[in-house]
Amino acid sequence: MSISLCIITKNEEKRLENCLNNVKNIADEIIIADTGSEDRTKEIAKKFTDKVYDFEWKDDFSEARNFSIKKATKEWILVLDPDETISNKDLMKIKKLTKEDKEIMGYSFIQRTYSNTRGKLKWNYSKNDFYNESKPFLGWTYKGITRLFRNDKRIRFIYPIHETVIESIKNINGKIKQTNMPIHHFEILKGKNFIDKKSKYYIKLLKNKTKLYPKAKFYFELVLELKNLNKHKEAKKYFDKSIELNPYYKKLT
Repeated sequence: MSISLCIITKNEEKRLENCLNNVKNIADEIIIADTGSEDRTKEIAKKFTDKVYDFEWKDDFSEARNFSIKKATKEWILVLDPDETISNKDLMKIKKLTKEDKEIMGYSFIQRTYSNTRGKLKWNYSKNDFYNESKPFLGWTYKGITRLFRNDKRIRFIYPIHETVIESIKNINGKIKQTNMPIHHFEILKGKNFIDKKSKYYIKLLKNKTKLYPKAKFYFELVLELKNLNKHKEAKKYFDKSIELNPYYKKLT
């Protein structure tokens, strides 16, 4: 089955080429939605594809993602960020997934976000790991993420941040299968200043998200970002709210 690779970008000249070189052999088409780059991002993208589009950023990751996947013409869609890669040992496994069970609408992966600072939540050490991608780093935090799915107009991303297609797949009674394959996320290479700036921006979006969708897990997302910036007093306020809505989150401290 054919695959459309869909990526949204902004000022990713240092990471994009590595990402595209990594997965180009399993992508039947590459679609780039650029949200306002001021560096060589689009120039680099055009080395790999003529499907490079401008998209006006609106503080909503789902809007940008959905713009990109609407351009897709192949049977399956693979979504990556420019600072992510997939191990060479897993690439052909992804191609095989698209030829398996016809009832499967999407596949989930394990996003590994590498770090040299030990995380408290969902942390693994790199020592003895068999993926070379992990070797330069102390370890990683992880989360499940659905990034490969059928090109079906009913499948769309929702939420302005930490966007997902899971709900739209469930709404059509579609099945999502777990793969346990990692997507390697190298945000750490962008430096602490970038990560701190990103956390501040994410906090803004997450506060808006909790107003639109006042759910426990979204308050907890906000807690994690606030802790990244050592805003523990403010984090506690939102943590108490998440526990109020769902006592389960008390176990994650």
